Amino acid sequence: MNVKNLKDRTLVSVIVPIYNAEQYLTACVDALLAQTYTYIEILLVDDGSKDRSGILCDEYAQRDSRVRVLHLQNGGVSRARNHALNVMKGEWVCFADADDEVTPYYVEHFVDAMEEGVDIIISEAVFVHEDGSRERLSYKSYGTLSLPEIFSDNELSAHGYACAKCYRIWPMSLVTHELPLRFPEEIRFSEDLIFVMQYLTVSPRAKYIPYADYIYYLRSGSASGRFFTFEMERSCFYKYIAQMNILSAISDIDLMQFSSSASILSMLFARVRNSMYIKKELSREERVNFYKNIAPEIRQIICDNSRGANMLVRLGYKLFMRGKHFKLMDWYFFFMIAIYYKKSILSY
Repeated sequence: MNVKNLKDRTLVSVIVPIYNAEQYLTACVDALLAQTYTYIEILLVDDGSKDRSGILCDEYAQRDSRVRVLHLQNGGVSRARNHALNVMKGEWVCFADADDEVTPYYVEHFVDAMEEGVDIIISEAVFVHEDGSRERLSYKSYGTLSLPEIFSDNELSAHGYACAKCYRIWPMSLVTHELPLRFPEEIRFSEDLIFVMQYLTVSPRAKYIPYADYIYYLRSGSASGRFFTFEMERSCFYKYIAQMNILSAISDIDLMQFSSSASILSMLFARVRNSMYIKKELSREERVNFYKNIAPEIRQIICDNSRGANMLVRLGYKLFMRGKHFKLMDWYFFFMIAIYYKKSILSY
């Protein structure tokens, strides 16, 4: 495909969900307006911000016709992104978070990589830590890759965020599970990863490009450091398993065998486990039943991929999960997590 002709006619939408991001928003939007590829629309989704974010969005829309503003009641980042997906006009879409930045070539490099048969393009990224140090995310393989290469060589499970990717819009219009493909609104953690995996079930190839145009600022208070309700955490855990099973069937290979995929499974399980005790929503019997109902092969993967956990967690898995001593396992983690998080034990 002739890139020049493609550039002349391909509208790219950029969706930015915003919630109380006044102090970062100007840097983000200014970077998007400075893109070398100018045939874009920028959808600023104000998700019920209580600061001046919504006012700033409206000011940008008055200054540049490429900016569209959507004002919503607060409903979470997935709902904000989905609302924009429903009204966007582009043939392709990419995302940016309001507290991150991009280089002037963020969109141009995606457009240059567009070709027939490729529906998702994935780029490198730069992570900026709170101390100011920078870390570049690079991949092992580049070009158009199959699902096994995506999950083994490039460890998609560990890098499943929505940003630093560009998606052709037509696969999202296909009906999956009786609904168009959208971000899952019922979970608040790893919703990006679930969305990307669902997208790959429709279009199971991705093109990787060696440009680090997305600048991801790692800030305290992110979702990774918070625990949500048991139902939210459990839903994310089982959605991940379901999507991995679907993608494994498509690729005719068990994608969970790759270390990054198994490590994410173990991490999601740990979040469910911790939420059960921190949130105190379940009885002892309900907690034990949760452990019992996990499929044996999933329990095995969790036990085999707990090397990143601390010694007490590994010991608990070895003594109780492998041996199916679920009541003892509940007792063990109840007290261990209570002590670790300094939670008072009111009942057992």
